[in-house]
Amino acid sequence: MNALDSVEEVDPETFIRKNREKVLAVIRQSDDPFARACAWTLLDRYTPDKELDRLHDELDTVIKRE
Repeated sequence: MNALDSVEEVDPETFIRKNREKVLAVIRQSDDPFARACAWTLLDRYTPDKELDRLHDELDTVIKRE
């Protein structure tokens, strides 16, 4: 048995739905551009289409604060 055998498969849409605020916190507070890009990619890819406009508005607000 290797380490990957014990890792539970995670559905990214479920992960984002349950952890959206934590992922947004990475974008808002991280100094690491790579971590922020990964967080943005997850949100962009796995946010339902009907919520994308709201997400873009939130992220525009984050960018303006910097």
